[in-house]
Amino acid sequence: MNAGSLLAIVGLGVALAVGCGGPAVTAESSTVARGTPDGLETAPATVEPEAAPPVEDGVDSAHDRFAAECAAGLARARALLPGIVDVAGERTVGNTVEPYNELLMHLENAWGKALLWRSVHPDERMRELAKQCEADASALHSELGLDRGLYQAFAALPTEGLDAETARLVAHRLRDFRRSGVDKADATRARLKAIDEEMTVVSQAFSTNIAEDTRFIEVESAERLAGLPADWIAAHKPGENGKIRITTDYPDYLPFIKYARDAELRRQLYVAFKARAGDENPALLQRLLELRTENARLLGHDDWADYITEDKMIGSGENARQFIARVVALAKKRAASDYKQLLARKRKDVPRARRVHDYDKGYYSNKIAEEDYAVDPDTVRAYFAYDAVQTGLLDITSEIYGIEYRAVKDAPVWHESVDVFDVLRDGEVLGRIFLDMHPREGKYKHAAQFPLRSGVLGVQKPEGALVCNFPDPDQSEGPALMEHGQVETMFHEFGHLMHHVLGGQRRYVSQSGVATERDFVEAPSQMFEEWAWNYETLARFARHHETGEVIPRALVDKMRRADQFGRGIAALQQMFYASLSLELHRADPRKLDQQAVVKRLQESITPFEYVSGTSFQANFGHLNGYSAMYYTYMWSLVIAKDLASPFLEHGLMNKEWTTRYRDRVLAPGGSKDAADLVEDFLGRPYRFDAFERWLSGK
Repeated sequence: MNAGSLLAIVGLGVALAVGCGGPAVTAESSTVARGTPDGLETAPATVEPEAAPPVEDGVDSAHDRFAAECAAGLARARALLPGIVDVAGERTVGNTVEPYNELLMHLENAWGKALLWRSVHPDERMRELAKQCEADASALHSELGLDRGLYQAFAALPTEGLDAETARLVAHRLRDFRRSGVDKADATRARLKAIDEEMTVVSQAFSTNIAEDTRFIEVESAERLAGLPADWIAAHKPGENGKIRITTDYPDYLPFIKYARDAELRRQLYVAFKARAGDENPALLQRLLELRTENARLLGHDDWADYITEDKMIGSGENARQFIARVVALAKKRAASDYKQLLARKRKDVPRARRVHDYDKGYYSNKIAEEDYAVDPDTVRAYFAYDAVQTGLLDITSEIYGIEYRAVKDAPVWHESVDVFDVLRDGEVLGRIFLDMHPREGKYKHAAQFPLRSGVLGVQKPEGALVCNFPDPDQSEGPALMEHGQVETMFHEFGHLMHHVLGGQRRYVSQSGVATERDFVEAPSQMFEEWAWNYETLARFARHHETGEVIPRALVDKMRRADQFGRGIAALQQMFYASLSLELHRADPRKLDQQAVVKRLQESITPFEYVSGTSFQANFGHLNGYSAMYYTYMWSLVIAKDLASPFLEHGLMNKEWTTRYRDRVLAPGGSKDAADLVEDFLGRPYRFDAFERWLSGK
């Protein structure tokens, strides 16, 4: 998941020079640099914020400093507005576009830090302050979108003679003004502003409830953990009551649902996982849907789905519905075969079984991989120690993008486990990345790239944070071994990070990094997953943690064959999520029965029954950032499979094609339409056929 360009999300809107070789990571003696857990500064920036008011040292001073920095950043943004609006004489790029770009930079800098910190900071009070900063930034954004003086300033700009990127910025800004409601009556504009501010508060509460609701089951003895890896069992000791606690956090939940032999325990943990935030979030979701629907109707749309997709690649809610239906139709036959195979395998354990449950799916898929494809998960995990995977990922991206990573040992960070690297090309710093990769209390539970700062050419460097929940070497008795699925996720999220940094060398904030259409931003990261499946790339870092043996090609071949199983079911599962996010935003919220919609869509699209006691919509975090657009993942995958075609033909490390991809897809950021970026790279418009071949296993 990509947390997205902030301004792209709300509507305000990567290069491979072959180096001289050498290691991807440089530091005096270490490939990993831990920062100093103090606060997050932004050393690569060349424009620094004004000094915050002096404060006393200590815990409270850190809180005060953060609040003061947020207020100062938003004040700098707000202070630029009169100078843009009150220009006397002819409108120019210099007196309108450039100061507006600076305004957005200050706004996004404050907003980006707040969004990250409220998701990852270990201090609860700091997370609360970050939420307030985020709300204040959102309120300022809403004001800007409804400011008629600012709108008139852009409308008065002469368009003749503008370069392509500036002309694009102006056209998109005018479009976004209209989408914000700047041309509406005063009362309507006031209501739109109030809706926007309330949506921010409700959305924050929705996300916080998911992050903070860690549930658990307790197991009487280790015997009931049969099937789980030995190192996982060793890490789960009985508590004072003699019972073993298994939580709904990903490092517990994902292995358990995949390996635990005890079906009843799988069911219990599945229900706990799918019931998170179920007490509070349905009411918050109801309110969020009401607000979004009202917003859309005030702006002349039938529903939020049509409003939010209007400026995306797909164009409308109806087009999204048709796309989902097309994928469902393609996947149904394959899914029926997958399900039949799952049921047959379950009947070996439960001869009279009539169906496979959703909490059975991972376990029996894994059994089929072991027995039909000879892929033993413990054997696979032995080749993916966390530290080796991180180093290998940095090495690969260093080579294909012509960059170098320099560990930064003294960078202030929000937690001592965060690794920090500057990204360089030909000795020049392009940006900075923060890797917050392991779970802890109060931290965002999923995996995402957070855009801490967008690059502004000649002004500030892009900075991004990768936030994941992978096994922690510092908390493991032995090596922190990863599932291959976690390796794939790590590559996926790093694809977002590279898009942010390498696409962040732009003049304009609104065109920097991943600021393309929102339903394209997953395509580069999904395409980069191919590097996590290719033997030539895996052999660079996948070594047995005890023997040092390189992962055998035969094992990778088996993994790839096993991966083909279940693609139909997986596609339908994604379409269930996509249909849910779309339908919730097309329905009249006053007549909506959330639970009934979840049950109906799960059972009509996937082969699995709804499981009593769950409230999936309450912990479906994508209903926040993506709202009606969860279709984005499959839409992007269609494009990603097409983008991967030249690499599968010519090699994933082929410099000609990696350079072409860097320069024509990543580096332009949001300076072109996504469809044009793809056509520039492929030499033709994107097509559906590569995805169809992948789905069918050909």
